[in-house]
Amino acid sequence: MTRVFINGIDGLLGARVAEVISRDREARIIGLGRARPPAPVGRAEWFAARLSGKQFVELLRAEAIEVVVHLDFAGAERPAEDREQAVQQNVIGSMELFGACAAAGVRRIVLLSHVGVYGASALNPAMITEDRPIALATLSGLLRDFAEVEQFAIDFVARRPLLQVVPLRLASLIGGWSPMVEYLTSPGPRMLVGFDPRIQLLGLDDAAEGFARAALSTVAGPFNLASDDVLRLSQAIRLAGQQPVTVLEPVVELALSLGNHAILGHWPFGPSFLRYSCVVDTQRAKCELGWAPTRSAAELIQMLRANGRLVEDRAQSEAALREFLARRS
Repeated sequence: MTRVFINGIDGLLGARVAEVISRDREARIIGLGRARPPAPVGRAEWFAARLSGKQFVELLRAEAIEVVVHLDFAGAERPAEDREQAVQQNVIGSMELFGACAAAGVRRIVLLSHVGVYGASALNPAMITEDRPIALATLSGLLRDFAEVEQFAIDFVARRPLLQVVPLRLASLIGGWSPMVEYLTSPGPRMLVGFDPRIQLLGLDDAAEGFARAALSTVAGPFNLASDDVLRLSQAIRLAGQQPVTVLEPVVELALSLGNHAILGHWPFGPSFLRYSCVVDTQRAKCELGWAPTRSAAELIQMLRANGRLVEDRAQSEAALREFLARRS
């Protein structure tokens, strides 16, 4: 029996991962979130709390957890309150969780990441494979958080050979809220004059299938997950029923230098991703995980258009944890 802990079961992706893993009758699933899961979670047991590193150790040891699926990133499935809060949750929170996993004897962490950690550059190959280094210095916002967590994980597991971290680098998710969904569904998505980069997308169900397969396997990561087709950014915008608004690159650079980030509207990444493509190869996931996307990027945007949309304190957390462990004993 594989004992799986899902950190971030209160997101659509976390709930769906729990439901997919539940198909394996030998898997036992426990989920933690900051609120009630928004969708069915299969056979998973869950509770809502915000745990410290020490509390994580207690929980993981008590339940003899073998695999942790870490999805709890501010800004991934709901807007982050601010950058300070996001860094605290995404980077510091991940570091605390890794430490707890090592202390509790967890053998495998399946980690949410994004294909954007490779950066957008004129030097990128047509198809990026997993052996390309992450471009930490060129990134900002959520992508930088993902890259920093991945870099920390590399250094962390180098000193702990019994712990394996498997990053899943996802193309932008379509399904529920995501930064790309907000961009595509907002009036007048911004583009740079003279640039039309290629992009990939990924459906929520396909992402969940990838996480389930990674959680229940022993193969080493990282893995790229994306739909098979590639769209031009302008194509994606028009498929979503919008008309792009083009802006001159020097105007954008001047506005950003003056602190005016509104000039890019809801574009979720840095300006370099409006210039250059970041397209990944998914053969490794297909060969080693047996994973394959079931939805194309074009289908995902059409579905999005058809659907019409693209804190507890320490005392409360301790009480929730005690109540949960009491039910399990």
